[in-house]
Amino acid sequence: MTIDSTVEWPPAPSVGRLVTPNVTHLLAPNASSWTYEGTNSWIIAAGDESIIVDPGIENAAHLEALRRQGTLDGRTVSAVLLTHDHPDHSDGARTLADSLGTRVIGMSPRFADDLLKEGDVLTVGGLPVSVLHTPGHSDDSICLWVPSDTGCGRGALLTGDTVLGGRSSGVMGKLGDLLASLQRLREFAGDHETTGLPGHGPIVTDLVGETSVVIDVRSRRIDQVREFIADGDTTVLELIQRLYPQLRGSRSMFAASTVISTIDYLIGLDGEKGIADAAQRADITADVDKYKQAMAARTRETRTR
Repeated sequence: MTIDSTVEWPPAPSVGRLVTPNVTHLLAPNASSWTYEGTNSWIIAAGDESIIVDPGIENAAHLEALRRQGTLDGRTVSAVLLTHDHPDHSDGARTLADSLGTRVIGMSPRFADDLLKEGDVLTVGGLPVSVLHTPGHSDDSICLWVPSDTGCGRGALLTGDTVLGGRSSGVMGKLGDLLASLQRLREFAGDHETTGLPGHGPIVTDLVGETSVVIDVRSRRIDQVREFIADGDTTVLELIQRLYPQLRGSRSMFAASTVISTIDYLIGLDGEKGIADAAQRADITADVDKYKQAMAARTRETRTR
């Protein structure tokens, strides 16, 4: 068995490579400013069974590569699993599941035939795969713990977009939830020998260090937003421009969501830890409400086209 965890990044799209004894990686061909080099698809396999995680986009060649890899050596694919329901992870899930005669599972009721919950343990060919609910990047984000099938040595933690390889993901859920999830993953990695398998980017060999970096990045952003509001920047657009002056196109959506989640987080804190000036708190709260309403209106308009 050849375990390939040191290949140059990024690898060729839709080509399977075994990265731990029970997990194979295929990179989806959807590179963009939104998805970086593409979405990481994973196949957890043991015995005569497999689970395909995050099939990514509706791309026939990639889905066929996942189908072939998942059924290698006569295995049965028991589920297509989503770490969260963002389109770059989920769009191909239903097509792939239907082609295999299996189900879609995850925490998103929009996609899942069967809903997972915190603490669920999936058995894949006798191998226990544990579900950790890690909200923050999205409300439905989960991670998967795949222990070593020998009972010793390094396991694998599939982190979805909660922890990326060498980057910090946007906050599409609640920032307080994300900070708690990151702290949980840091403690988990400190207690277990684990390799991090993220939703985007290369394999994470030091998950404790990587989660610490992301926590530090988020903490600095919180401090920056607090300082900019104290300077008089009390609109979402002003804060986006100061924090992310280089972002354009689809990445600006991440910026807006991250800034709003940071403001919401600060509004929920008391005294100097939050937004101390009552007038500034009122101004930024009103602007966030207005911005959210405008975003919701644009979303409704897009869906009706």
